[in-house]
Parts: sequence; structure tokens; C-alpha cells
Amino acid sequence: MCEKYLFKAIQKFNAPRASAIVMNPKNGEILALAVVPTYDPNNYAKYSMQEMKNWAISDVFPPGSTFKIITVASGFMNNKINKNTKINDTGKMKIGWWDIVNYDYKTKGAPGIIDLVYLFEHSSNIASIKIAQMMSDKEFYDSLKLFNFGEKTGIDLPGESAGLLPSPKHWDVATHGAMGYGYGASTTAIQMVAAVSAIANNGVWVTPHVVKYSKEEEQQKIVKRRILEEQDAKDITSLLVKSMENGRSPAKMDDYYIAAKTGTSRKPNSNGTGYSNKLYTSMVGYFPASDPKVVLYVIVDSPSGEGIWGSTVAAPIFKEISVELVKILNLNPDKSSKKKNNVI
Repeated sequence: MCEKYLFKAIQKFNAPRASAIVMNPKNGEILALAVVPTYDPNNYAKYSMQEMKNWAISDVFPPGSTFKIITVASGFMNNKINKNTKINDTGKMKIGWWDIVNYDYKTKGAPGIIDLVYLFEHSSNIASIKIAQMMSDKEFYDSLKLFNFGEKTGIDLPGESAGLLPSPKHWDVATHGAMGYGYGASTTAIQMVAAVSAIANNGVWVTPHVVKYSKEEEQQKIVKRRILEEQDAKDITSLLVKSMENGRSPAKMDDYYIAAKTGTSRKPNSNGTGYSNKLYTSMVGYFPASDPKVVLYVIVDSPSGEGIWGSTVAAPIFKEISVELVKILNLNPDKSSKKKNNVI
């Protein structure tokens, strides 16, 4: 089902590849992991290594604005912010030698004093940088390590990458600030899923896995560790839900509250220096937000066309997959009081 909607999307946006991961945040079970285009394992000699690789766990990329969830969570973990925090969003600022602006600065200017719901809803780069700057290099880095960035998740599949999280001794003010809004570190899709799942799972990080283990094996192979206070995780979920409800996201659903964030990031050049004009568009989220049963991550590599954003490319795919998921998993609605299939 994931492959169907991803395949439709890469044709529509003339994109070289896309991926989706569906995970149960409570126990780390991977319910779906799709990469398109696919290949025929019976005729693998016809395909290149590039076509056969499971890039959802092997390739790294700047996560972009989906990482703002992690920045805000890190601010909570270090007691720098809480659900009521307000930040002066100046619309643009200089960090080091870079001029950073919000994506809507040209049309809307400086929004002024904002809350964290506004940060997520309008994807404020400036507010995200300011939260990152409230933490020392070591505080921010240590929080990212708790989320398992810069480390393999330990998924039971071959070829996993550890991602790239530079040591804080190599950070300058620009690196530190850029980390806040999803640059500076490079992650894999599975790392992002596992990290966001920890928030969905009330602050407990769990090893993602595709094999259904016995109870004995699970104790040996699956790590569960608390990285965030339960109330902090619930507060972040609430902020994400409000930002989705306030906004016009195409991923919104009538009967389910969704805690989610889109991301759009520039694709690094293949030689490792600078960025190309191509983009990664993504969305990560979980639902039903009142008792999360599933985390979904969608990423499309280098879509082409006008107005290419996470909200225009990845969010509609997120919605299509979500609509199918709630049926397949028979999830109880948490938004509507109407009776559906005798479930309130």
C-alpha cells in the first residue's frame, strides 16, 4: 500500500525515488518499510546497486524542518523551554556569516512574539535557532545523542548508516544554529522515525525492528530507554496537534488528531561541498495523537515542479497512506464523537 502511493508520487513529481516507514511507537515494530522504485529479487543482476539499496536505512540527508520537533524536545529536556514559552521571532537573523530568514519573511516580515504552536505551524527557522542557542553546544549535542542521532538504531536489517552528527568540539555558532532547524546533522529516515517515536511513546526510545521476536529474544535485542519526561512528551504532542489543527495541512484527518511536521531541505552536492538546487521533501507524524498507535514518515527525493515543499509533496502522500492505515489497523477515532462502526 505504501509502495502504491509512493510510486504514484514519483511519477507525478518526476522524482527519482521515495520512501515511507510505518512503525508502532510503543514496541518498535516496523509495520511497513517501502522504497520506490523497487526491483525484482529474482532478476537482481539486471539492477544496479543504487537501485537495490535500502536507502531508508543507508542514506543520510539533512532532515530540514522535521528536525524542529527534536530541537524543541531538546529544549524541554534541558529545562530551557516549556509548553508556554514565548520567543521573539525577528523573521531574520545573522548567525556567524550566514543570514537566516524564515521561509515567509518576504511576504510576512517579522511575526514578533510567538508561541511554540506558531513555531511548528509556520515552521519558524528563527525561533528554532533561538531555542538551539539557549542550550550550550554540549547540552544540545547530548540531547541529540539521547535521540540516537550519530548512532545506528540497531534495526535488524543490513547496511544501516549511523548518520552524521559532528562532535561539539567542531561546532561554531553557525553549526549550532543550523542544527536547530535541520541542517548541520545528517540523518537516515529510520533514525528520524525512531526519534519521533520516542515522543509518541511518552518519552521512551525503542529499537526499530522488522522481525517479530519472542519475549526472550526481545529482551536481548530490543532496547527501551527513557530519554524524555512523560509530561514533556505529552506537551510536545499537544503543541504539534494544535499546529496541525490551526493550519491548512493536506494531511489533516476528520476523525483523528495527528501530531506531525513537514520538512523541506536542500540536497547536498554529491562531492560533499555545498548544496544543489534539488530538495528533499518529507513529513513525519503519529496518530491517533491521544494514544499513538502508528508513526509514519514519508520522504521524496528531488521532486520537480512549482511550489515544491514538504507540505505540497510529502503531506498528500502522508494523508493517502494514513487513510489506509486507520482502516487496516482499525484505529479508533479520537476526534469525532460520531459513531463509526459502533466505535465512539
